[in-house]
Amino acid sequence: MASVLPELGVAVGAALLLSLLFYRLGLPMIVGQLVAGMLVGPSGFGLIQDLTAIDLLASLGIVLLLFVIGLELDPRDLRKIGARAIVLTIIEFTIAVAAGTFSGLAIGWSLQGSLFLGTVLGISSTAIIGKMILDRRAESGEDMASAMMAVLIIEDVVAVFLLLLTPQYAVGNQVQASLVALLAAKGVLLIIVTVGFGRFVAPRVINWVSQYEVDVGETAFLLSLSFGILFGVLSAYLGFSPAIGAFLMGLTLLGKHSRYVKEKISPVKDLFIVFFFVSMGTLIDARSALALGPGLVLIMVGAVVGKFAGGYAAARLSGLGIPVVVGRILVPRGEFSLVLAKAAKRDGAPLCRDYRRGTVHPGALDPDLVDRVVRAGSSGAIA
Repeated sequence: MASVLPELGVAVGAALLLSLLFYRLGLPMIVGQLVAGMLVGPSGFGLIQDLTAIDLLASLGIVLLLFVIGLELDPRDLRKIGARAIVLTIIEFTIAVAAGTFSGLAIGWSLQGSLFLGTVLGISSTAIIGKMILDRRAESGEDMASAMMAVLIIEDVVAVFLLLLTPQYAVGNQVQASLVALLAAKGVLLIIVTVGFGRFVAPRVINWVSQYEVDVGETAFLLSLSFGILFGVLSAYLGFSPAIGAFLMGLTLLGKHSRYVKEKISPVKDLFIVFFFVSMGTLIDARSALALGPGLVLIMVGAVVGKFAGGYAAARLSGLGIPVVVGRILVPRGEFSLVLAKAAKRDGAPLCRDYRRGTVHPGALDPDLVDRVVRAGSSGAIA
């Protein structure tokens, strides 16, 4: 434990200084925390080498963030805009994937490799955008906040499907229909269990525990924390992101029970969220960006322009939100894009032409090239 504390201290100190600096410059503090991670991480000054503890806290931060966002949203708003949110997601995701695929083809990757790149670049960052929505909720309005969260959750579900199918997809094998059916069944089970617990069990437990709050103040906090973590664990056990289970749990709590849990959990949520953004920053390697040269530029253009254009067009056609604002909000990429890209590297990737040497690698991408695309590509798409 003692060996972990100095690195946690460095992470907190760097995040504080860079957050204040970016605030004074009129820039988002989230970006400051990402830059802090870049500077102190292994690819920066190397002040933090062992990322185990920070990654653990970051994972908890994502769960708590999505739990609080679920508590803040009214499920009736999601039902009201449900069909339009699906249309919005299909349009913006399709355009973003097409732009990413074109970028891959432009640097000489195979069609299958380019399609996989497109899907990786098509998924927005739930954590980053969720934080932006919470910070600017008053400006964007309830309908737009609900629509954006619906889009992010749908994209996360798509990402989970892609992640489970990556071992077949990445090496060009046929995707098994049984895997898709099994995952769909698990998703239905997760929703049924979460809604049932949130509507019928959780309110009674909250009412019972609140009687002891005066005598044992920690009980209310521990109860609130356990809800998000419990369903995060259940979601992970079923093969989904823990954040999805936490979000669904928060969404099912209504009225006074939702407000009660949110008041207890909100103060600690911000601490873990800082660790998440710092940990994301430690993954960014600026030297990889320079080494990739023109190939990375094309990937970055495809990532940013594709997602902005997709969000803009989707907002215009669905009538949800201001097109320019929606397009800008959906640009950040993060956790799932990195996870998918790393899974493809682990399981093998499709045929691809190395644009630097003009040669074809049979069976798999150059591991060094893939690793640098993952790290350097995330640096621009994340911010």
